[in-house]
Amino acid sequence: MNSRDQILQKIRNSMVPVPEPSIPELPPLFESKHPDSETMKKTFADSLTALTGKFYEAASLEEAREILAKLAQENGWDSFSSTEDPLLEKLLPAEFFHGKGKKRLYLGEKNGETDKKRLAEVPVSLLFPQFLIAETGSCVMLNRTPHERLNCYLTPACVMAAFASQLRENLQDAWDSIAETAADPEIRGEYVLVTGPSRTADIERVSVLGVHGPKTVCVLLIQDQTDENAPRRAKP
Repeated sequence: MNSRDQILQKIRNSMVPVPEPSIPELPPLFESKHPDSETMKKTFADSLTALTGKFYEAASLEEAREILAKLAQENGWDSFSSTEDPLLEKLLPAEFFHGKGKKRLYLGEKNGETDKKRLAEVPVSLLFPQFLIAETGSCVMLNRTPHERLNCYLTPACVMAAFASQLRENLQDAWDSIAETAADPEIRGEYVLVTGPSRTADIERVSVLGVHGPKTVCVLLIQDQTDENAPRRAKP
């Protein structure tokens, strides 16, 4: 053992063992009121519209499809950007998935990346959040690929489609599920909270929409289906 190793060994021997850190149990940040579904639905709708977001409710998948088609017609949305989800084919016409109509639906590249030039030509993204936070009118998105992430930011409009069972009173009520997913080494990506249209007042304190993200955010809330063949939310 040379002199350098001897010095390092003396340093190691003199070091005091550091105990494993223990994570303290934190008290709840909010007192849960355990509201029913109708109360959470109203709270979410009020919170979203207060932020100039738009709220739509459908009693069935068929009605949700009709609402989406009407929105597309009224706003001139001739194409969509989206991601793989059990709800997708239930909300868009069959021609979006077959033949020439496939050009009207962009699901990103095979490696999960995005052709930004193509995305720049798409007027609206159709997204599927994991949770809806009633207290703040927020949509909790799990974005596992760059394309999913850019869908939240680059299109002028964004439609979030979710079932009523995905409503949570506040972020704390969704936190355990979020933490479990975030701790899974097999799942890549990030969570994004979408809370209404993008808004800034950096310039002369004038509020402007759509600077850092979508100018229009719509949430389409669908009543849960009892049919066994109805689409279910994809697990992360």
